[in-house]
Amino acid sequence: MSTTPDQVRETINQYVQAWATGDKALLLSIFAEDASWEDPVGTPAFIGHEGIEQFWNFAYPKEEGRSLTPVPHQIIACGNEGILRFTMQVRVPAENKGLDLLVTDHFEINDAGKIQRARAFWDEGCVSCPDSMEMFVPDMSAAHG
Repeated sequence: MSTTPDQVRETINQYVQAWATGDKALLLSIFAEDASWEDPVGTPAFIGHEGIEQFWNFAYPKEEGRSLTPVPHQIIACGNEGILRFTMQVRVPAENKGLDLLVTDHFEINDAGKIQRARAFWDEGCVSCPDSMEMFVPDMSAAHG
């Protein structure tokens, strides 16, 4: 059975919900066991649930008090593929640091309704600093351990 645009939208909404609520289990549940995720495109892909969990743990370390709030701007669903345009608001309140990252994610959804491939498009032109905060600059090379 082919994945429909409605199923693609539902999966993308669950992706947003997982980041908004800090729900790693939800995030992992919407990815195929052998999924790949490039974030950003051009860097080595995170492969399978182990790789995706590695990226999550890098992006969302509980011990640092970091918060991530996705602010969706647009969801486009065509066939079994989808685009999510959003701003990820990253905040580290204890250090008065923040980052607003404008991201365009491209998803391929398999017949089981799981993300098979995710690709995040962003570069330095997509980065801004929230008013009255210092810029938070993550070390993206640390994401790959």
